Amino acid sequence: MNYTFTPLIFIIGISYFLSSLIQYSFPPKIEGKRGYRTKNSLKSQEHWVFSQKYSTNLTMISAFCLIIISFVVSSFHFSDNVDLIISLVLFVLFFVFIRLKTEKAIKDRFDY
Repeated sequence: MNYTFTPLIFIIGISYFLSSLIQYSFPPKIEGKRGYRTKNSLKSQEHWVFSQKYSTNLTMISAFCLIIISFVVSSFHFSDNVDLIISLVLFVLFFVFIRLKTEKAIKDRFDY
């Protein structure tokens, strides 16, 4: 069996991991330009702190999932175009997953 590693999904996973590590190590300030910034997360300092921690944890979990997926997808020997499409779809899916889960958690936590 010939194994060809697909680096793009792996790179996306590493990027998610590094961004979550930075968010965890240096939590963003509410008045800054980085962090999980939505209407709900900016309602109060309590909302902000909760949303940053929650989204950072989800990003870390997503990073590990993407890294594992990169090795699984590599074993299927897709063409470069298919690899690119899979990578982009996974990036968008995990991005949307993090956003939807965090927004739901904010609403559940603060009883909207």
